[in-house]
Amino acid sequence: MSKKAREDFYKKQKDLDRKAESTASKIAKWFLVVAAALIVVVGLSLSFMIFTGGIGSSDETVEVTIPEGSTTADIASILDDEGIIFNDFLFTTYLRFFGNDAIEAGTYTLHKNIGYTDANNELQQGATAQVDSVAIPEGSSLEAISQIIADALGIEQEDALAQMTDDGLFDELLATYPELLTDVSENDDVRYKLEGYLYPATYELSSTVTVADIVTMMVGEMENVRQTHTAEIEASGFTFHEFLTLASLVEAEASSLEDRELIAGVFMNRLEIDMPIQSDISVLYANNTHSAYVTNEDAAVDSPYNLYINTGFGPGPFNNPGIEAIEASMNPTESDYLFFVADLTTGEVYYSETYEEHDALVEQYVSEENADL
Repeated sequence: MSKKAREDFYKKQKDLDRKAESTASKIAKWFLVVAAALIVVVGLSLSFMIFTGGIGSSDETVEVTIPEGSTTADIASILDDEGIIFNDFLFTTYLRFFGNDAIEAGTYTLHKNIGYTDANNELQQGATAQVDSVAIPEGSSLEAISQIIADALGIEQEDALAQMTDDGLFDELLATYPELLTDVSENDDVRYKLEGYLYPATYELSSTVTVADIVTMMVGEMENVRQTHTAEIEASGFTFHEFLTLASLVEAEASSLEDRELIAGVFMNRLEIDMPIQSDISVLYANNTHSAYVTNEDAAVDSPYNLYINTGFGPGPFNNPGIEAIEASMNPTESDYLFFVADLTTGEVYYSETYEEHDALVEQYVSEENADL
């Protein structure tokens, strides 16, 4: 092949190579354009799902519990497992850059298959209030109530009692309910300032409720009772604190309304003649014991709560009475009775005007070995 022929051949080959390169370049450029378009479409789609709604979002909800100490990654994993979101890694990233990763522990009611923005918004609304309840029986002492609250909240009784008797809590309640608590706040002889002021009822509890919350609810309910009976209290010449003290004795001494009103009348008769009330309930509280009977030794205890040796109402309530006992104390049955005794077998209560009559009833209805009083 001549030199010119070789040059023509190489020139043609270069031209072919340049055409091939140009075609490949065009194909690559078109490929990049298509890929970029796909990325934009996918990105927009993901953004739509992230910021507006999830993949096939629905009205279905599910309860999700976030444990104490959960990290953002832990929370995202839980939501992914429950079908709330579609990718835990992306949700974790979203929270760190666009959301709020300060999510409280608790139980939440969340929609399934929702966008990250919606998921974050629902989480920021706070844990769902999980309603439970705690029942406080009428006549329960503050110490007994502390055990009930401790059981409900899963804490130690000592912790509940310490929080219930905290001076700071009492001061807050006093500031809120001065007309209710001023009398007891000025009495240094009371064992527990809130004894008698914790209204016994059934209370609904949220998952985040505290001891202080429960105590505040109970005191608030007792304030409602006081306000409802303001006219009767003012007309009586007695304070609400004194009525609560009397009601706490009535609550523990009898169960029927008729007997409660009669016993309240007996105690009022004694108070009018400056005669000690002499309720066994006061002696048991003074000794901090629980028994069906009291002994002469029990009744001799040196305590302002001992109404066998002290006249008047004593420092304050001996338990937390219910509404029936409170109203019975405000509406006592008038009589000449000064004594009563209950048949511990049947619960029937017998009344008498003289000690001789009372002593005979004690002999008849109380076992001889426990009839010291």
